[in-house]
Amino acid sequence: MGLVVAKKHAKRAVDRNEIKRIVRESFRHHQSELENLDCVILSRGGAKDLDKVELRHMMDQLWTRLRQKPNGNRSRSKPRKA
Repeated sequence: MGLVVAKKHAKRAVDRNEIKRIVRESFRHHQSELENLDCVILSRGGAKDLDKVELRHMMDQLWTRLRQKPNGNRSRSKPRKA
């Protein structure tokens, strides 16, 4: 898992570290359900405004969505033309 929290979205290091800590903890709890999946988590502008419970709930929903559709709506390989 890659994790990026830009200074643009959370100015203080304390805020960035808190977001990262919550995301890592959520990932740790769902890691066994997400086998063979590489993911990069990018923060959004409102991430620092969420409280810990809201952020954790959003991350738990994300892991559930990823478990249901590992590749999202995109396929990695393009169909070949015959």
